[in-house]
Amino acid sequence: MPISLKRIGNGSSITNALIWLSILLASCDIVFKFEIKGLTVRATQLFSLVVMVCLLLRFIKYGSIKIYKPIVNMLIVFCFNTVFILNSRTAFNAIGYDLWLLLDIIQILAFSYYLSTQETIASIIRKYIICFDAFAVLGLLQWLLQFFNINFFIMQISAMHRSNGFSYEPSFYATYMLMGAIVCLYLVEKRNYRSMNSVFLYVSTLLIVAALILSTSRMGLLVLAIYMVFRGVVCLNSYIRMRASWVKLLFTLMPILAGLGVIAVIIALELEVEFVLTYFNGLGIGGTASHSADIRMSSTQDTWNLFLSSPFIGCSLGGIDAAILHSKLIGYTTAGNGSASMSVALEALCAYGVFGAFFFFKYIYDLSFGSFLKLKKHKGDNKDREMVNAMILAFVFEFGILQFNQNILRPPFWVHIALLTTVIQMFLRDKEEETVDGN
Repeated sequence: MPISLKRIGNGSSITNALIWLSILLASCDIVFKFEIKGLTVRATQLFSLVVMVCLLLRFIKYGSIKIYKPIVNMLIVFCFNTVFILNSRTAFNAIGYDLWLLLDIIQILAFSYYLSTQETIASIIRKYIICFDAFAVLGLLQWLLQFFNINFFIMQISAMHRSNGFSYEPSFYATYMLMGAIVCLYLVEKRNYRSMNSVFLYVSTLLIVAALILSTSRMGLLVLAIYMVFRGVVCLNSYIRMRASWVKLLFTLMPILAGLGVIAVIIALELEVEFVLTYFNGLGIGGTASHSADIRMSSTQDTWNLFLSSPFIGCSLGGIDAAILHSKLIGYTTAGNGSASMSVALEALCAYGVFGAFFFFKYIYDLSFGSFLKLKKHKGDNKDREMVNAMILAFVFEFGILQFNQNILRPPFWVHIALLTTVIQMFLRDKEEETVDGN
């Protein structure tokens, strides 16, 4: 049975503000950061570090703190990662990544403790969506300003007017916005207006989805389309049983619309429509260049080969790229971090070895499908359960898109984990407290 953090006070409003500042700035890669010998330090990490220190002081003052059981798996993963630093070809980089992983784990503890004592599930979801709204507006502003030849922190200038927020590139931006889009779309589907009224939720959904689309990230749009098809099939089941609302009926049409969209794209490629060919450039589709797809496939194969070369003894997260480049007789520098590997699942296998990776994947399962099953068994407020399920779905699809990217330690992903852990704990804890009161 999950154990929530022990309540030992209401916490500080300043601490709460620092947490939400950290969450707001989690996707900032090109601003609010500085470099230390090749390692990037972000403002979001500094804010969260202050919160961690506050938690440590409370721990010293009040004693032990009970934690959410699944995170024990990540503590074991951290131990594997630390030991395998000895097998890394870049000790400095490996130690840096190891400390980064440790801070991410402690961040989960700190955020979930303070937020669970100061917020409700609805207030957490509302503020989280507002964070996405802010960066959606930024992305839309970037897109519009390019029509006036104003490139406001644009990382990839092209005729397509790609938006990237404050991320390294449009694909990073889309990967971040995907989580907000799924949370909003699920709440719209369920007509759950507890975190915000219907108008605010619909506007937020339109803003976030539009920003994701205008990033023109093919992977982001593909995963979003997969989500829509998935929910369409689920809603179709409800419609067959005559239980569907008009919103669910709309979602039911998504698979058909997606199919028609694919047919339209195929016809456009056959007719060599210039815009479509430009958009698919890099995938090797319709006679276009295949450099983007080739790089991803090659990096994935390299990462898999590294795991096969040493399946039981890992090289730690900070040693993966160096090991891959060494196997290809290519020199390594910290500036090239993230350029050689691909797929966070394969990176886990390479970093922790088979046994360490087992605990990592168990953590992912416990936080997603395992939590979903536990929530389903608990009696309680269905609106709260829907909000938690929205966070779980966003987590699952985010983990899915990261299989086509590198670096599991991305700040927005761990912020989402921290918030997901919080709302799961709050839902289960509230139900347990109700049971105790009822007895």
